[in-house]
Amino acid sequence: MKPVKIRIFSMIKDEMGEAQTTEQRYEGTMTERSGKYYVMYQEDAQSGLEGTKTTLKWDQNRVIIMRNGTVDHRQEFAQGYKDKSLYQTPYLKIPLLTHTRYLYTYFRKGKWHLEIEYTLYHGETPYGEMKLLIEVEGL
Repeated sequence: MKPVKIRIFSMIKDEMGEAQTTEQRYEGTMTERSGKYYVMYQEDAQSGLEGTKTTLKWDQNRVIIMRNGTVDHRQEFAQGYKDKSLYQTPYLKIPLLTHTRYLYTYFRKGKWHLEIEYTLYHGETPYGEMKLLIEVEGL
């Protein structure tokens, strides 16, 4: 495991066309096994998920975000893929559908870049158009 810093830029555009952007920074650890990359970090109060461990797993064609702790959730992204999942908190369970429109993972200038664009649905109702850019860089 090697130490890394993680930057996550996220943008959500709701059904009214209004966009909100956020940037989060973390420190975590990274490893590689059998052509797949893993990054682990602890969420903080800024994310609203304090007490949750997040694991990012990816290869060239797929990104999986797994959260365990105060929130349990597994979300999978692959070009054109529709992922059904259950976002679980201590108080409720929310059925989600993630439809990935664009996924690109690459390593350039010492950093991993994970670019994901998807539509998020709460049940059958569209929640918003999402974009994620995750950068992972060794310390």
